[in-house]
Amino acid sequence: MPKEAAMRSGGFDVPVTVLVGLGVPVEVTSAREAFELMNDWPRTRRRIGHTARMSVCRVVMNGGGYAEQARSAFLGFAEDNGILVPALSELVAAEAATDPAHKFAA
Repeated sequence: MPKEAAMRSGGFDVPVTVLVGLGVPVEVTSAREAFELMNDWPRTRRRIGHTARMSVCRVVMNGGGYAEQARSAFLGFAEDNGILVPALSELVAAEAATDPAHKFAA
């Protein structure tokens, strides 16, 4: 499938990994999966913007937007709720920045 078609179909170029349940990592790969996870989120734990983020995913699922719009909306949801698993490269960079053993001597 050409990249443009994949973006329109709702598939993410880069999956988003989140922790669900008792901390089980789940890889979310599409607008549909993002929508379903947000739809299943307990109503009492939903924050401001939850419905708008779901709407973005719904529009993408119906062919009215791009997958990266849904991915961005889902990333915001995951960050707001503390369930986003940072990418390994981000963890390595953060560790290198804070660990003096990783710094080179001049």
